[in-house]
Amino acid sequence: MSSRNRNDAGFTAVEFVLITPVLIVALLFTVGLGRMAHARHQVESTAADAARAASLERNTSLAAGRGKTVAEQSLGDRGLSCAVLRVAIDVSSYEPGGVVRAVVTCRTRLADVAMTGMPGTRTISATSIIPIENYRSN
Repeated sequence: MSSRNRNDAGFTAVEFVLITPVLIVALLFTVGLGRMAHARHQVESTAADAARAASLERNTSLAAGRGKTVAEQSLGDRGLSCAVLRVAIDVSSYEPGGVVRAVVTCRTRLADVAMTGMPGTRTISATSIIPIENYRSN
């Protein structure tokens, strides 16, 4: 065995021990980003559900109430917990051919969304606009 080979003995194990924490942190960061993207998708889907439910009602007061109720139920069903949940249903152009706009804003803890033990909060907001059918019956 040459002296060069004897001097390199054990370096692979040392390199593995040094690189493992970096790989674990990178993996956890990637998982956290994926979970945050999933939470964003949940809020977007909730906004779409709320706007769609509101567009199916017959008048503005029923539409606004139904949109808010559906948004709260939808987030609960999806398992996303919001420290602060704001739902705004815009029915200002509520007429055949008009639109209903739903804005859902959820402030959630990063520990709930990204990784356990991560401090701070994240505000996720989504808007959905659904047209009201032109030829709907009343």
